[in-house]
Amino acid sequence: MGKSKTDKPSVPLKRSQGLSIAIPASIVEDTPHLREKTYKIGQIGRASSIFRVEQIIIYSDKTKHNQTKEADLVASILKYMDIPQYLRKMLVKIDPQLSFVGILPPLRSPHHLFSKKQEELKVGMFRQGVIIDSKNGHSLVDIGVGKPVIIEESLTKRQRITVKLTSIGEKLTAVKLDESEIRIYWGFNVTVTKLPLAELTKKIGFDLIISTSKYGDEITEVFPQLKIAWKKSKKALVPFGSPTQGLKEILAKEGLEMLEYSGFTINMIPNQGVETVRSEEAVFSSLSLLNTLG
Repeated sequence: MGKSKTDKPSVPLKRSQGLSIAIPASIVEDTPHLREKTYKIGQIGRASSIFRVEQIIIYSDKTKHNQTKEADLVASILKYMDIPQYLRKMLVKIDPQLSFVGILPPLRSPHHLFSKKQEELKVGMFRQGVIIDSKNGHSLVDIGVGKPVIIEESLTKRQRITVKLTSIGEKLTAVKLDESEIRIYWGFNVTVTKLPLAELTKKIGFDLIISTSKYGDEITEVFPQLKIAWKKSKKALVPFGSPTQGLKEILAKEGLEMLEYSGFTINMIPNQGVETVRSEEAVFSSLSLLNTLG
């Protein structure tokens, strides 16, 4: 009996195109307390996971200022969120910036869902782990079940990897996987750059840029063209502005107009009922609408 059109995969697959978002280093500058900053960053991480973002880029939006501290805070919290809970004690050092991570929403994306019992493991299962020992061409990997996995490869201690289980029994064995071999959604990477938005975009190279702006077209007006471009894209970027400056103002510092920079400039929240839309709200709203493209 064949699958019906309503059948859905049991786990979310990776997008056909690599989807990235770009957020400014000053994205929480309007939030005074670390607890509230943590919560706000957590909402962005949560939205990114829900809508299968593969890369979050933190860019410099105030090029005349040193934004290292601000960018590091955002990156540290996002990276913490992406690490499976059972690996955090091994991978995360004590850091004052992470004082309020207890309020972060759990992601429970595929690389976070795990069993703590060895008997619940299955051959072919993917797990994230950390190298705890390596010698004589073999490495031991802690995958959070109380018993290490053996892989026939010498790797650096404390390295975080993904493995595929090959045998379960008295010994657990596995092979190391490259990200390109994983077809299901496997979390997001975090990249920090000191480059301004347009310069970093050019350096990385995207074949589709969708900007968000209250000055843009309503999505209903450009939906057919946008869907075609979305389906053709292999590497898409959705950049966001800061609490005090929209993309129009940020790009103007680099001498660019929105139309020069973006393939599409879209007002994702037309007729908004509030004076301003917060950064985390813009991320949720924009990614939600783009998710309907497939």
